[in-house]
Amino acid sequence: MGAGKSTVISRLKEMGYSCINEPAREILAEQRQINGNGVPEKDPKLFTELMLSRMIFQYQLFSEKTGPVFFDRGIPDITGYADIFNIEKTVFENASDKFRFNKNVFMFSGYKEIYVNDEERKMSFELADKFGRDIGKIYQDSGYNIHEVPLDKTDKRADLILEILKSENNLF
Repeated sequence: MGAGKSTVISRLKEMGYSCINEPAREILAEQRQINGNGVPEKDPKLFTELMLSRMIFQYQLFSEKTGPVFFDRGIPDITGYADIFNIEKTVFENASDKFRFNKNVFMFSGYKEIYVNDEERKMSFELADKFGRDIGKIYQDSGYNIHEVPLDKTDKRADLILEILKSENNLF
C-alpha cells in the first residue's frame, strides 16, 4: 500500500496493456456510497469476501486473454487481509491455490515519502509496510517468483517489469 504500484499499473494501461485495478479501493468506495457493511470498520469478513468475489470474477474474465494482464493485487493478497482482520483464512488460501496467477509477482516496497492516507486508505504507514512484507512472504511460500521493483520514476518501473517478463517468459 502506498508504494506506487497503482501508478505503475496506470502507466502500463496507458502503454496498451490489460490492467486490473485494485479491488479494495473499488469496494470501499462502493460500500461507502451505499452505507454498506462491506468495509473493514463494520464487517471485515464481508469486506474480504467481497474482494475475493471480485478478484475471482476478474481472474476468470481475463483467463483466456492472450498477452500479459497486470493485476494491482492478486488473490493471495486476501490471505494477508484475513491475517490483519484475524479472520479464518482457509477459503482464501483455497482460492489462492485454485486461481493461480503467472509465476512472476512484482513487489513494491513501502516508501513513507509517498505514502498518503485518504478516504479509502486509513492504515498507518507502519501497518501498511508490514502488510506488504507479509504479502511478499505469502507469495514466496506459495511458490511465486518475487521481483522487487525499486523506487524510481514510473516509466522506469514499468519498463523494468516489461523487461523481466520479456526475459523470463518470452512474452514479446
